Amino acid sequence: MGTGDARVPKSIEWPTVLVALGCWGGWAALLVWHESIPWPLVLAAFALLCGWYMSLQHEVIHGHPTPWKAVNVALAWMPLTLWLPYRLYRDTHLEHHEIELTVPGVDPESFYVSPETWAAASPVRRTLLRWNRTLLGRWVIGPFLGPPALIWSELKLALRDPVRARTWLGHLVAAGVVGWVVFGLAGVPVWMYLVGYVYLGMSVTYTRSFVEHLAVPAPATRSAVVRSGWFFGLLFLNNNLHHTHHALPAAAWFRLPRLTREMGSEQLAADGAGCYQGYREVIRRYLLRPFSEPVHPLADRVSS
Repeated sequence: MGTGDARVPKSIEWPTVLVALGCWGGWAALLVWHESIPWPLVLAAFALLCGWYMSLQHEVIHGHPTPWKAVNVALAWMPLTLWLPYRLYRDTHLEHHEIELTVPGVDPESFYVSPETWAAASPVRRTLLRWNRTLLGRWVIGPFLGPPALIWSELKLALRDPVRARTWLGHLVAAGVVGWVVFGLAGVPVWMYLVGYVYLGMSVTYTRSFVEHLAVPAPATRSAVVRSGWFFGLLFLNNNLHHTHHALPAAAWFRLPRLTREMGSEQLAADGAGCYQGYREVIRRYLLRPFSEPVHPLADRVSS
């Protein structure tokens, strides 16, 4: 199922509205009181708030939490990460739901590379790609690989595409407003926001996405399930139940646990991309060991 299954909520989904209030209220509180909180706690709080906000953006991309699109977008449009335009996130993520998952050059969220890209890569780049397939590597170097590559690719396209150029122009204005509020009005040190919200926040998000897709032969699912308690369930808005989300992308986050049980998603994931008992298992298995090789293992079988 893809984006064509998206449905407008018939009423306001209050759990998601409360999440939005938490994201924005927590962000504003840190801006106001950052000087009175020990800086390591500020960094940790910024990182978790960024991960939560990106989970909120994901929920909005899929049409939640109100019947009114303009209201939904207003909740998550501002680029608090500074680097990612909401429109770009929306377009690439919805494309991700419509194509063959994990295929490099086809799936915009794939971390795999093609055999041709691997053959042309320098020894240094191959080392970085391998390290990025470990969880520690994804935390440490992932934010230096993914966002810059995406920005560079998009800016090159924007030189030839007026629509993309307008997207980035609007993003620069919005990011400038965020910077003015954070650094000018609130006086948050630049290093603190860039390290906490932007860098560590991406690492938090990469924790969720690290094992969510694995290249396995059809008909097995390429979307995993990671069990979680209330903390990670709320932080990631149950997107860790990823097979269920891909099967029913229009389902609100707070309905995914029940749907996961009803669909038997854990067994389906176990037979495909994997079913994990929790993030402790993910860390234990892949902190220092590769989750998979960088080269897509089914390159000779994928559809063109």
